[in-house]
Amino acid sequence: MILKIDHVGIAVSSLDEGLGFWHDALGLPLGGKETVTTEGVQVAFLPAGESRVELLESTRPDSPIGKFIANRGGGIHHITFHVEAIQPVLDRLRARGVPLLDETPRPGAEGTKVAFLHPRAAGGVLVELVERPVAGDGKGRRAGIHPGDAVLVYLRDPHEKMWGVLRERDASGLTVEGLDLASFDAWSTQVERGDDGITPSTLFLPMTRVERLLLDRGTPALPSLSEGFLKRTGRTVQSVLG
Repeated sequence: MILKIDHVGIAVSSLDEGLGFWHDALGLPLGGKETVTTEGVQVAFLPAGESRVELLESTRPDSPIGKFIANRGGGIHHITFHVEAIQPVLDRLRARGVPLLDETPRPGAEGTKVAFLHPRAAGGVLVELVERPVAGDGKGRRAGIHPGDAVLVYLRDPHEKMWGVLRERDASGLTVEGLDLASFDAWSTQVERGDDGITPSTLFLPMTRVERLLLDRGTPALPSLSEGFLKRTGRTVQSVLG
């Protein structure tokens, strides 16, 4: 799922010269600079509302930006869309026959994952996809269980298994937006097809009934329910449940 235009990448011969216009003259704030060694580029970030301009200066002649400058001079290099998760988008585009430069994402600036589509896919425009890390411990995941996390809840009296997104948690109980675990696969299929039918509910579960509360977290060999949902639908469960 595409969330917004993340940024427009502009190739420049010199960051200082580029900043002379975009920052000094036009007045865009300078959000920072970073060198991406693997791409041979130094980047300056200039926020503009919810999006931003990124100035790109080559650090070596054989880098993509170095070759772009040598062949075409400075100017707009690419447009980038912020997506929830890159790989499902790439898989969907590949299935539709869209030519890709990257079959799988690679590291980008600020801890992101990025992937490029072939320019001929968009009439000569180089399109980039970016997936930004989840706020947390620097590894994309926070320690513990927090509101907004997908969870599994095991209940007693009577015994039930629930899946859902945790909304609130205190000493009295849990508020979860979800459904019975046995209905999860059918709900995923329904969302994938765009059908109506099963509707997750917002439930308050008294702590006296909660036997176990687990984060819906998978392993490299066995994806979590949420990861499986994302792969099937191209959307996170959090975005579907609002």
